[in-house]
Amino acid sequence: MRLFVAIVCGALLASCARGTNSSLLPPAALPDAGANPDAYSLIYSFKSGEDGGFPYAALTPLNGTLYGTTYGGGGGYEWGTVFKVSTTGEEHVLYRFKAGKDGAHPFAGLLAVGNTLYGTTEQGGAPGAGTIFSVSTTGVEHVLYSFKGGKDGQYPYGKLLDVNGTLYGTTFQGGVSPGWGVVFKVTTTGEEHVVYSFKAGKDGAHPYAGLIAVKGLLYGTTYQGGTSGAGTVFSVSPTGDEKVIYSFKGGSDGEYPYARLLYLKGALYGTTYSGGVSDGWGVIFRVRTASRKEDVLYKFKANTDGAHPYFAGLINQNGKLYGTTFQGGAKGAGTVFWEGPSGGDDHVVYSFKAYTDGEYPYAGLTALNGSVYGTTYQGGGASNAGTVYKLSL
Repeated sequence: MRLFVAIVCGALLASCARGTNSSLLPPAALPDAGANPDAYSLIYSFKSGEDGGFPYAALTPLNGTLYGTTYGGGGGYEWGTVFKVSTTGEEHVLYRFKAGKDGAHPFAGLLAVGNTLYGTTEQGGAPGAGTIFSVSTTGVEHVLYSFKGGKDGQYPYGKLLDVNGTLYGTTFQGGVSPGWGVVFKVTTTGEEHVVYSFKAGKDGAHPYAGLIAVKGLLYGTTYQGGTSGAGTVFSVSPTGDEKVIYSFKGGSDGEYPYARLLYLKGALYGTTYSGGVSDGWGVIFRVRTASRKEDVLYKFKANTDGAHPYFAGLINQNGKLYGTTFQGGAKGAGTVFWEGPSGGDDHVVYSFKAYTDGEYPYAGLTALNGSVYGTTYQGGGASNAGTVYKLSL
């Protein structure tokens, strides 16, 4: 099993993203690659107090308002928050986690089903192995399920998926011993069942990302496992029949896929954190579900074009695939980019400057009214606790 030696939070919950790879900071003479700086607007800067701080996750639109989670902040011991923010920058905390049975450290974004928001906390709950929760738009939180840390799963990082009223997701650990992660389902009344337990062989190991549903099957990624230990793209039926669609080889084809997939015209699109060019700054890939053939659409080069697309899945906006890299760009603080479905050339939409505008966009983007919105884990001013931003397309 290949070990991932780059930046990995894992289950330890350290704020590992605060340490960065200084080799990605380009020379001062390098031109600014913010292709259209006028498109950028700062919506909100977190203060890491009662308002929350350090958002990892993408935003969720509901009735014209953006909802999200912060991994830290919220006052007290800073166990994280659920918040809402208007497109004009008015932020309000709906719920502050207390690190007890209610959960701690929400890592993933929220799922809106009707007017109820569903999410996961990476820790907390009765045994401390994470929770699945609901929260109303008025801030009433309810724990649907607390993971026990055994066969039922442990440490849910990915966003939930609603399929006909049942919620599906993944956990990074737990499952069959010694615990390589699971695909689970849970009812809105809190009945949890394991759909599949990973075995860390060819089937994959350690799913970080959430799932997507396509024609009756669930698709996802594992960041390790597979034939070379570099991760997989997999499908699983609701009854637990798992198949590997593609195993990454860890070279030019990519390595360590963390992010959620995007389905478009018979193909699955995604990113890997590493692999590609010799130094391994990550790739944008396409896997056709019928042939199971992988095509690399773009290999990041770490300077102006960006480096290390992390937990950010791609979104399709006006026929272009938009995403983020959490490092690289003109100042080494990350980029927003787009790529065509056929690949060939990465286009930088914006390069973060690493202070007031934000730095390290771990999360993906959310489209709303012709613009895209996102979060950065750090930056935003003196508190350096992250931002919500907007890019006009």
